[in-house]
Amino acid sequence: MSAVRDLLAAAASEVDGLTGHAYFASVTTAGNVLVRLERTEYPNKFGGVCHWNLVLILPQDQKTAEQFAEEKVPLLRAAAAPHLVITSVVPQQLKIDGLGVLPTVFINGHREED
Repeated sequence: MSAVRDLLAAAASEVDGLTGHAYFASVTTAGNVLVRLERTEYPNKFGGVCHWNLVLILPQDQKTAEQFAEEKVPLLRAAAAPHLVITSVVPQQLKIDGLGVLPTVFINGHREED
């Protein structure tokens, strides 16, 4: 699974102004993208199907966050699309102990288990 994490982090980093992280990183600045495995579903005819989240950290100011998301989310979706079947884009808030609550967008997708 680390190869998929690296692949998704690299895809995120291809987008100007974004930095992908294959694993959790203690970052709070806008433009960081955390790759997270949500779940793996079994059984099915393909084996396991892994559901991934690309967690895009947004600016703290709500208006700026919305503008940033409108600019970056389509580009991040396009960069991830060759590697994931994108199923949803969901604005969220991510609580990180010691770092507070961060406005984010979760880009959800799935692919076969490697």
